[in-house]
Amino acid sequence: MNLAVTTSNTYSLIDSGNGKRLEKFGNNTIIRPDSTCIWHPQEGQAEWRSANAIYNKVEGTKAAWLGKQALKTPWHCTFPLPGGPSGKGCRIIMSLRLGGSKNVGIFPEQQSNWDWIAQLLRKGPQAKVLNLFGYTGGATLAAAAQGAEVCHVDASKTAVTWARENQMLSGLEKAHIRWIEDDCLSFMKREIKRGVRYDAIIMDPPAFGRDHKGNSFSFEDQIHPLLKAARELMSDKPRFFLINGYAMGYPADVLGNLVREYFPKQEVECGELQIMQEDKSRIISCSIYARVTW
Repeated sequence: MNLAVTTSNTYSLIDSGNGKRLEKFGNNTIIRPDSTCIWHPQEGQAEWRSANAIYNKVEGTKAAWLGKQALKTPWHCTFPLPGGPSGKGCRIIMSLRLGGSKNVGIFPEQQSNWDWIAQLLRKGPQAKVLNLFGYTGGATLAAAAQGAEVCHVDASKTAVTWARENQMLSGLEKAHIRWIEDDCLSFMKREIKRGVRYDAIIMDPPAFGRDHKGNSFSFEDQIHPLLKAARELMSDKPRFFLINGYAMGYPADVLGNLVREYFPKQEVECGELQIMQEDKSRIISCSIYARVTW
């Protein structure tokens, strides 16, 4: 099943085309490359000329953010969670910034997963959750906001520090979150040996990357060990398993088939995470996902 995020007060995909996205995050409008947007932009969108910052390549230099001095700061985005404005764990707040890549600290299409996580964890007893390749902590905070005990793992010190800042912004300083800077598979193997088990596991492995020690990571090489370890780490009363996939060149069914191999007795849902343009004329496919519930 494909899941599409739509325009909100926090985020909107204003327009797209010519290999770029025109997006609004909070009070700032930015332009970023997206190789899938091979159509033409809509006519008459003035924001293309007035964006606060654009990620572009100047001849003879590496790609970089241009015009970022025009950003309105502090730059935060608030994402509501199921439960309404007066409900427990009703929102998370994420800080954004421009660095050495086109990423700004959140993937807005992940709102679909954050809502799903929050809805599942609002029911039943407190859950113990493991979030692997956790980046800046969106899924971690969505789980912690519902009272879950969360272990957040990422090989990047910068990402872990950023996620902890988002914890404070979200008013979740008393939440039960364990922050770990480590290679995810190595950490999982140690947890298995220690006899630690989790009721829910989230993972977002990159197509390729490097850990804090410079060791390379390849999705094709590590996906089977990761899924095997995830199966072994599941508790006797599991709640859910969720995996995302970015820039892998595979359809969602491939990820679904991989997950079914390790959780054969469960129904596996898979599809694309998408963003619907503000005028609803286009949908951009951003990543694939597969998830299991018990």
